[in-house]
Amino acid sequence: MTDTAIWAPPRSAISRNFNSLLDKLVKDHQLADLNEAGFEAFISVPGNCIVLLLDEPDKVPESWDLAVIFPDLLKSCRDRPRAAIARLVYSPMVQAKFGIKRMPALLFLRDGQYVGVLEGLRDWNEFVVEVQQMLAAPVSRPPSIGIAVTTSAQSGCH
Repeated sequence: MTDTAIWAPPRSAISRNFNSLLDKLVKDHQLADLNEAGFEAFISVPGNCIVLLLDEPDKVPESWDLAVIFPDLLKSCRDRPRAAIARLVYSPMVQAKFGIKRMPALLFLRDGQYVGVLEGLRDWNEFVVEVQQMLAAPVSRPPSIGIAVTTSAQSGCH
């Protein structure tokens, strides 16, 4: 028998409805919905921006929670930054590029440059304070900039 079924756990109702939640957030709160090309264009605009990075809610339940509170976090900002969602298919690429260890996460950028990241959830009051601190923080170097590694044989060095 060549066709063997690989068992996978069933997806929960939360995971099955996650894209619908994200669609509603994008529409109701004017969030940018990013893919690879859109990400570069979005971050190149001057000013502060926050990108919500997510994982599958069945794997990381906090993703649903952070998606739900994200609009309220934005409303708590004195000067509302531009905001975007990186969908599940694109979040891992951004995660690797900026050395983000834990999902969900809020990635803070200014004028296309890395400011910092808040990983996971926090108590509401702590979250609001940390978001404000990130928006006021100077740009810095990301923990990882996603440089491809090659062997010496591939690079032509002897």
